[in-house]
Amino acid sequence: MDRPPLHLAEVVTQGLNLVLSRYSEKWKILRRAAQAILTPQASARHLPIQQAEIIQLVHDLLRSPESFYTHVQRYSNSVILSVLYGKRSPRFETPETVKFFKVEHEWTTLLETGATPPLDYFPFFKIYPRAMGEVETERLRRGEGNGSYVEELVEKQKELELDREMLGYLSGVLIETGSETTSSYLQSLILALVAYPEVQKKAHEEIDRVVGQHRMPRLGDLEHLPYVQAIALETHRFRPMTPYGIPHYTLATEEYKGYVIPKGSTIFINAWGIFHDPGKIAVSSIDFQLYDDPENFNPDRYLLTENGTKPGVDGSNLRPTFAFGAGRRICPGLHVAQHTINLSIMNLLWAFEFHKAVDPKGNPIEVDTMDYLSGLTAKPRSFKCRITPRSAEKAEIIELEFLNATAMLSKFEFDLCPEDQEYVAKLRGLAKSKV
Repeated sequence: MDRPPLHLAEVVTQGLNLVLSRYSEKWKILRRAAQAILTPQASARHLPIQQAEIIQLVHDLLRSPESFYTHVQRYSNSVILSVLYGKRSPRFETPETVKFFKVEHEWTTLLETGATPPLDYFPFFKIYPRAMGEVETERLRRGEGNGSYVEELVEKQKELELDREMLGYLSGVLIETGSETTSSYLQSLILALVAYPEVQKKAHEEIDRVVGQHRMPRLGDLEHLPYVQAIALETHRFRPMTPYGIPHYTLATEEYKGYVIPKGSTIFINAWGIFHDPGKIAVSSIDFQLYDDPENFNPDRYLLTENGTKPGVDGSNLRPTFAFGAGRRICPGLHVAQHTINLSIMNLLWAFEFHKAVDPKGNPIEVDTMDYLSGLTAKPRSFKCRITPRSAEKAEIIELEFLNATAMLSKFEFDLCPEDQEYVAKLRGLAKSKV
């Protein structure tokens, strides 16, 4: 299987986009380089900055919960910038974050069917990664590295056979895929929690029993939180980040269960259809329904069976992480993304309750769990909700943890613009005054 010809994407990225490009010697080099640096062991090294970033997200939500939508976007972008380039984004208005989301919107618009904007509209995918790479190289020269992935790529550039263009595009595509999908996932999670308060109640009880009231969760707590793990899986199923995936392309005629798939066919992994159609699969001439009530957000299904299917149904071929791709094209940053998602779910549920917003008359404003923006990535349209700390004690702990995270966050605050410097100083000063 390959990628189908995506002519505009090929021209814009010079065939150097790891996700979209077709098989070639350069693609193999890019894939090999990504696999070399994005190992589970390497991902574990970045847990401290991921933990510090989730603490800032929780602190941001404590201070201005009405801005949760952009807080989540800042967080997801800052995590991926930190682990890739060693430089974080303290605000949604940080210049690098503003540039990313502006051009990400333009890029996804380009890839949608029927979109034909001028190619010179997208210089960002050459200029931005290259510029960030030059910043990283200069920091290494000054002896100011902090263990980011791009540091490793720069140090191993000759060994991995990467030229300057390949290095820029590889790091650029990792930003693109890591930032947008994570923010979309977390916005879908919050939407589901608002719509299904009974899920929150069960999660709160489990987290309070395992973690307690006096500290924030760490990744090591996850193995003792089966219901929270089920929420993570159910969010993938309920609203897949990439509902139709990125298309594949057959290099030869294939046959699957009696279906002939001609050479040159475009194949989609229809994650939405798989996870939502209660429709049926034929096994030994007997029809089995895959899911009970698939339109309902019900994490309990993953406590009954490993893949959330009805008991007695063979769901061994169903992976809740189809959103990350499959086969040789599976996302190489899967481990980093899963750490970010799991830390987020645990800490958000430990800290907050998520409620429907109310109108001026005090009536609850319903949320629509089907109101999504169209595109390669499924993202809920902006919606209103109320986010409140679960206790005054937890609010105090969040302030203290935010101050304690300063030492880690400051290691990634290179060359901040004056506005970012002022913002960081003010935010930490306010937190200090409250503890």
